[in-house]
Amino acid sequence: MTHHSDAYAPPAFPEPRRPGYGGPGDRNRDGEEYDGDRRDGPGRGQRIVTWLVWLCAIPVLAVLGSRALPDDGITPVAQLVPFFPYAVLVAVPLLVLAVMGRRYVLAVVLVVCVTLGGYVVASAFIPGERQAFAADPRDAGTLRVMTVNVLYGSANAEWIVETVRAEGVEILAVQELTPEFGEALADAGLGELLPHQVTGKVETGSPAGSGLYSALELTEQEGGESSTFAMPSAVVDAGGLDVRIRNIHPVPPMPGNIATWKRELREIRQVARSDTMAQIMLGDFNATHDHASFRDVLGDRFRDAWRETGAGLERTWPEGKTLPVLDTQIPALIAVDHVVVESSMGVADVRSRIVPGADHRAVLSTIVVR
Repeated sequence: MTHHSDAYAPPAFPEPRRPGYGGPGDRNRDGEEYDGDRRDGPGRGQRIVTWLVWLCAIPVLAVLGSRALPDDGITPVAQLVPFFPYAVLVAVPLLVLAVMGRRYVLAVVLVVCVTLGGYVVASAFIPGERQAFAADPRDAGTLRVMTVNVLYGSANAEWIVETVRAEGVEILAVQELTPEFGEALADAGLGELLPHQVTGKVETGSPAGSGLYSALELTEQEGGESSTFAMPSAVVDAGGLDVRIRNIHPVPPMPGNIATWKRELREIRQVARSDTMAQIMLGDFNATHDHASFRDVLGDRFRDAWRETGAGLERTWPEGKTLPVLDTQIPALIAVDHVVVESSMGVADVRSRIVPGADHRAVLSTIVVR
């Protein structure tokens, strides 16, 4: 029997190495050379970008998701909803980063959010079908209205009276009215322009006071003092049509007030819907159109003047507020001040104006009631 020596065994050739698996000279996707033991995978920079994208996406998705909820009467939903349009805008660059970083699950979620959210935001720029593009202010069936929150009576009363005069305002709704501010309005000559008035809960240093001032006679007056802040109302004769004017001011949706805020908006909805008379509601609703509670007030019967004219993303608060840390004034960011009309009425125009001394912009609108 012949024995073969290992010296005659066929030579062992190394298994061919596939590139990209850690051999000498190979480089990973980031261009870094392998040290012999490393395997291909996401680089440190890519992982950092991924974490940053997710870190930014979570609050954005929370705001976008809050808009889809049918009930906003909880914290933090009520506080997040007003920033929905901004979240849609921020979601666009996040979508680009998610695609570039190959975070496909997040990218798909953001595509859905941007598509649906963009549709909702775009609807704010589309005028309503019943919008009145022209109106004659001399027509008795046309009302020129204005609403302003005067910040505990610290607004410039002379500016308000001059605006009423220059703009031909016939109905003025004031929130956070104090006795001192009422006297300042009178001293500035408001009584000569709007001699009829109804007020409620007017107290020194309190935000609870509200007032309606009118060039037309006010009948069926109500102080509206059953709510936290007064919401007075009265009836005017607009060219032969009786119209009830309501000054609206529920409490703000702060964490400690959320249940009251929800209840007062629900009561506004119930009172308005139970009244068969034609109505105009104007004031500081402390809610934006993105709040489900505000849209419940509108229902099928009422329309928001901002939306009827396709005014877009108008903002009325917090105008001129100062950030405590940066000591910087910020502009108005959200629209909580509204003019709400019957769906049968026309809105010729609506716009806001900065009020000296106040943190809300005044809202002026021309309404064709018949």
